[in-house]
Amino acid sequence: MVTQTSERLSMPVLAALCDIFDCTPADLIATRAENVAPRKTAAAGANVVDMAATIRPKRARIRPER
Repeated sequence: MVTQTSERLSMPVLAALCDIFDCTPADLIATRAENVAPRKTAAAGANVVDMAATIRPKRARIRPER
């Protein structure tokens, strides 16, 4: 945190920093939006199956106890 930009911050550390500096988390954390290219999930030419298009959930049936 001292020499680099932090990617993660635990809640206890954030609470301690807020207590030390007498501030809120919004005063310590700056957010920004970035456009990120989508990740490739399979190698080129690999057979990829779209699970949402091929598998449908089955409706559950609740039966009374006998």
